[in-house]
Amino acid sequence: MKRAAATSLPELLVRVYRLLRQLGYQFLRPFDFLSRALNSKLGLPPIHLRRHVGPLSTFEASGAEFMVYLRLIGELNPDERVLDIGCGCGQMALHLVDYLDAGSYEGVDLHQPSIGWCEHHISTSHPRFAFHHLDVRSSAWNRRGRLAAEEYVFPFANEEFNLIIAKSVFTHMRPAAVDNYLKEIARVLSDGGRCLLTFFLLNEPQRVRERFGLNRLEFGFGDQNWRYVHQNSPESAVAYDEQYTLQLLHRNGLRLKQPIIHGRWSRNAEGLSFQDILLVEKQNRGA
Repeated sequence: MKRAAATSLPELLVRVYRLLRQLGYQFLRPFDFLSRALNSKLGLPPIHLRRHVGPLSTFEASGAEFMVYLRLIGELNPDERVLDIGCGCGQMALHLVDYLDAGSYEGVDLHQPSIGWCEHHISTSHPRFAFHHLDVRSSAWNRRGRLAAEEYVFPFANEEFNLIIAKSVFTHMRPAAVDNYLKEIARVLSDGGRCLLTFFLLNEPQRVRERFGLNRLEFGFGDQNWRYVHQNSPESAVAYDEQYTLQLLHRNGLRLKQPIIHGRWSRNAEGLSFQDILLVEKQNRGA
């Protein structure tokens, strides 16, 4: 009952909670700076930006984990051109600066302070790494954004990237926005390119575990195609029906390059990462 009440909080209370949390992290900045200095980690973003990406305790570990996936699953080469959608405060960029010795990187995100930090602390010393603020509206992350995610066009040329990352992006987006972003990914992805995506996917094995109360997240609102945890803040955590997701990929000229790697969020004993991982590529012309 308590869990149901927490996921049904009025939108105003959700916004107040987020504001108070952000103020709390601002208060902790001097202590965080001292901790990073003592541990020789001043190259990391400050605490309020790291928290915007996810749990503080996993910031470094999650970046290192996904770097392994980029190399082993995505087959990333050091000379390739990378697009990081939802780059945040440079979680992946910090791991890629020493790896992309002959390649280049573009990071995009809704959070202006994170982009500003990346431009000042990464681009200045690594000119092949560029960051762009996407002023796209999101009720959870960028309420005052000027542009609609459902219509946004990425500021890049067709077939510009060899590898695209979308880590914890579609887990915070509504269906029409996901549809459009997949269309844009297909447009800017080169022939032979790969895109590594993460989702929360709803399927029959997951639903069986859900009936026993085993899922770590409870997507209690929505419809058969998409569901979300918080009734008054859908974009905080979103899951999609697996077959519906595959249909969206196909409709936008994409397909799986290898079988889905399901995650541990649903208590899948064989899960690799927390979220479900999809490696996709462009469909063959005429497919």
